[in-house]
Amino acid sequence: MSEKKKTVRRPINRTIYGSVDELARELGISRQSAYTALRQGKIPSIRLGKRFIIPRSAIAEWLRKPGEAQA
Repeated sequence: MSEKKKTVRRPINRTIYGSVDELARELGISRQSAYTALRQGKIPSIRLGKRFIIPRSAIAEWLRKPGEAQA
């Protein structure tokens, strides 16, 4: 018999950190646009090696202040 792997899905809004794919989906932009904005520092994130860690609280704060540039 073959065993099916169960996909574990965490509720998006309950996690402290999000992925680039989740960020792109929530902002309604492409994955590539999300990576470009992250690399340019336009979207707040934490960089660990080549990986972007996206704190949901930082994104929520960033969205509350449209038009303000990142330092």
